[in-house]
Amino acid sequence: MELREDHPREYVVQEGDTLWDIAGRFLTRPWQWPAIWDANPQVENPHLIYPGDVISLSFVDGEPRLSVDDSVRRLSPEVRRERIDGPISTIPLDAIETFLKAPRVVSAEEFEQLPYIIANNEQRVMAGPGDRTYARGLEDASVGDEVVLARVNYMFEDRSVNPNSDVRIKKKLIQRDGSQVPADLRPASALWKSTIGQIDRYNYPVIGYELWETGRGRVAKTGDPAIIEITSGRRETMENDFVLPVRDHVYDATFHPRAMDEIPADGRVIAITGSSYGAGHYQVVAINLGSGDGIEAGHTFSAFRPGETIRDERYSLMSRAAFREPEKRFVDLPDEFAGRIMVFRTFEDISYALVLEGSGNTIQVDDVLAHPDRNL
Repeated sequence: MELREDHPREYVVQEGDTLWDIAGRFLTRPWQWPAIWDANPQVENPHLIYPGDVISLSFVDGEPRLSVDDSVRRLSPEVRRERIDGPISTIPLDAIETFLKAPRVVSAEEFEQLPYIIANNEQRVMAGPGDRTYARGLEDASVGDEVVLARVNYMFEDRSVNPNSDVRIKKKLIQRDGSQVPADLRPASALWKSTIGQIDRYNYPVIGYELWETGRGRVAKTGDPAIIEITSGRRETMENDFVLPVRDHVYDATFHPRAMDEIPADGRVIAITGSSYGAGHYQVVAINLGSGDGIEAGHTFSAFRPGETIRDERYSLMSRAAFREPEKRFVDLPDEFAGRIMVFRTFEDISYALVLEGSGNTIQVDDVLAHPDRNL
């Protein structure tokens, strides 16, 4: 454990603090805070720390320990504490809550098999609660089954594949007419941003489709097409929307930052939210690693901007130097540390992560993932 040179001896927890922020006051590597708190018998659960608690730094056998004095809080009336105060979280939940509830990511193979809306009642363009809609692909459903109505928001690509290799594939339209669509005409998302022009010029393999819930319904009649009664809706249901089984994501609001034992090769950022210039503090990114790669909520990574390959003009093509040492004509610039991210939700091949800190750079598409200790 490396303590910051300007670390305090005590810190009073404030309303709005997160455990990551507090750890950053004491440690040069905030992601290591569970080791300090878990080793401290005075703090059985570091997530049960409240505003007003005093966190004190001490040393046991030369090792730093953080202890919590909650005597002020414990003297407060119990009903007042429960009504006003709540334990602080690892990260700000309002930054990720939507991503914990609304989206669903399915693989390219699963996507091709999804039931879909073929039309609304009376051929309406849009339908809402109380209306009926018709779906194909629900032959195995039963009357009374509840379903989720969803719309594609983004296609995630595996950008670790060499764009010049034969692994690249052509994209199909979201519509089911089987036709092809050029990469620069693919549906865009107002949520996920591109930071480099190449993302619209190359056809990388699709590794997942993100769908957001628009409403819910109940199967009123089976068959092909089946009839669905729309029972609730955040948005209108339209032709070519999709039908998913109800599978609400149950999550723990506490996260324990930690490193993987072994970082998978070719892990990288594949999409960012917010500005097209990059994702900053407490913005969400998507990475091309998921539960199938052993990724779990809490896994923390450093992100690096890959260094460019440039030509050394001293080794021009017809120079003597180029004939003597042709391998020196091009130079790979070093990777640059961009920041740290922590995974908070995983799917089979894709995960969502939150940007926890940066280096002055922003996290961008194609940034490479490494061990969280690495910053050079």
